[in-house]
Amino acid sequence: MKTIGAVARALDILDLFSEQVAELGIGEIALAAGLHKSTAAGLVYTLEARGYLAQNPANRKYRLGARLVERAAVFLNQIEVRRLAQPHLRALLLEVDESLNLAIRDGAEVVYIERVSSSKTLGMRAGIGRRAPCYSTALGKALLATLSEAEVRRLLPPAPFPAFTPSTLTCAEGLLADLAETRRRGFALDDEENEPGGRCVAAAVCDHSGQAVAALSISAPTQRFPREQISRYGQKVAAAARAVSAEMGYREERTLPSPAPPSRQRDGGE
Repeated sequence: MKTIGAVARALDILDLFSEQVAELGIGEIALAAGLHKSTAAGLVYTLEARGYLAQNPANRKYRLGARLVERAAVFLNQIEVRRLAQPHLRALLLEVDESLNLAIRDGAEVVYIERVSSSKTLGMRAGIGRRAPCYSTALGKALLATLSEAEVRRLLPPAPFPAFTPSTLTCAEGLLADLAETRRRGFALDDEENEPGGRCVAAAVCDHSGQAVAALSISAPTQRFPREQISRYGQKVAAAARAVSAEMGYREERTLPSPAPPSRQRDGGE
C-alpha cells in the first residue's frame, strides 16, 4: 500500500520525543530524522500550527503539543474495556490500596491505558501511554498466556532478550515455562523482572468471543508485597479480571484460546 512521504516524515518527527527527550531544536530534529533543515523546519512549523508541537519561548526548542493529549483522550474514551473496567478498578483499590493498571497488547509490548494510584507515598511507576515488553511484565505475560506457543515465539525478540533486572527471563524456553505456570494458577507474576524492587500480578480480560483484549494488574514495592501475598493478590486480580470480562460479554463456560503444549525447559531467569 502506498504511503505519503510528507505524512510519514511528520509522524517520524513526533516519534522523536519521549520521556527522555522532551524538547528538540529544529537542527536536532533534522539530524535525528535524516532531513534537510529547511524540510524539517517546514514540517515543524506545520505541526506547531496544528497544535501537535509547541515551542518553548525560553530556548526556542519544541515539545509535544496539547493537541496530542486531546487526540489520546478521544482514543482512550473509545476503548470499551477501559470504560467498563473503571468501577472494578475502584472496587479493587478499596481492597488492596496498591497501584492498579489496565493495559492492552500492541505487538510484543503492552500499552498502559488506565492507572489507579495507591494512597501510599511509595508506588510503582506506570503512566498512561507507557509501553513495556510483554516478556518482562505481568500484564504482558497474562496476555501472552492466551496465545499459542507459535504465536508467542513470533512476538519475541532474538534471545537473549534484553534484561532489565537480574530476574528478567531472557529466552523463549524460560518464558514459555512461565506462561504454562500462569495458565495453571490463573494469574501472571512479575517478580522484580521489569523493575528492581517491584512485584506485580495480572490477569487477562476477555471479550464475548473469549479473545483476550486487555490485562489488569496489581503492582507494589516488594516491601509491601511480600511473596506470601502473591497468591492472595493474584486471586483478587483474577477475580477483578473475570468481572470485567463478564461486562465484556465473556461467559465462564467459554474457554480461552487453547495454547500449544508448553516447552519442557526453562532458563535461569527466575
